[in-house]
Amino acid sequence: MGLLQSLGLRRSNQWERLTLLDHLLLSPLTFLTIHIYHILVWLRGRPFRPPRNKEPVRVVCISDTHDQTAIEVPDGDILVHAGDLTNAGTAVDIQKQLDWLNSFSHAVKVVVAGNHDSYFDPMSRLEEDVKSKARLQLGSILFLQGDVTVQEVNGRKISIFGAGDIPECGPKEFAFQYTAARQPWQNRIPPETDILVTHTPPKHHLDLGVGCPHLLREVWRVRPRLHIFGHCHWAYGQEPIYFDQMQAAYESLLSRPSHGPIMDFLPNPSWIDMWKVVYYGLHGVAWKWLMGGSRSNQGSLMVNAAQMYGNTGRIKSRAVVVDI
Repeated sequence: MGLLQSLGLRRSNQWERLTLLDHLLLSPLTFLTIHIYHILVWLRGRPFRPPRNKEPVRVVCISDTHDQTAIEVPDGDILVHAGDLTNAGTAVDIQKQLDWLNSFSHAVKVVVAGNHDSYFDPMSRLEEDVKSKARLQLGSILFLQGDVTVQEVNGRKISIFGAGDIPECGPKEFAFQYTAARQPWQNRIPPETDILVTHTPPKHHLDLGVGCPHLLREVWRVRPRLHIFGHCHWAYGQEPIYFDQMQAAYESLLSRPSHGPIMDFLPNPSWIDMWKVVYYGLHGVAWKWLMGGSRSNQGSLMVNAAQMYGNTGRIKSRAVVVDI
């Protein structure tokens, strides 16, 4: 570890948040645009509201519990765990987490695997589980791996698609890994999906820069109302998104290679992306608050529900609750 990393001025690995110095050395223009984008998204208000004259469906989102159960899980209609229930991924460890989740009263409970949940992927299952022929008792839990389930909740039909596939990031014991050449997302998610549950984040959204661009393209195609994921502990939070020209410009800017702070002062395509974010973002704010157009309720919400507090090994009780 270098001096700047030891002083906390630079991050030491890609799973940590970029520091201010990291941002400035990569691209001050991008750093500025990120803040402008989030201010504009905040000014646009809530990305959607539950249907009128219908009872909201309350979704409780958690992820990356890593064997821990000291988490306050609020009441709701749907409980979603977006993977990494355990550290070791054995059937015994996973069963403990399943038993804990089954203790809650939510009418619908959905789980996808995380890369640490080796048992769920036969190609990554640990030898001890293979030899013992261990089996899981899911109880009332719906485990999804490339599956869709339609649940009637509060008189409404809610379509949920889940998959734990994740870009290659570790040893063969990690579950459901894929390479860029074998990405599994193209035209995979049903277009009527209301809630999308994955373990990996999409690229550029609550992902520390390691999310999947192929998943992002699929999200643009499907446009689910709610997308729940985890994996990147330090990126915990919520992010309203709008599938419009502001978001397209924002993602275009973030996808450009960083050439350092000096190049930011020379004319380059990143300037165009930045001004598009500002222009289309202000247009979106005006449409929302001045004209109240139909597009003001056409957004989605992305939730990184990781419960593990960064790389500390500690849990912060902070389940995310969303009414749809």
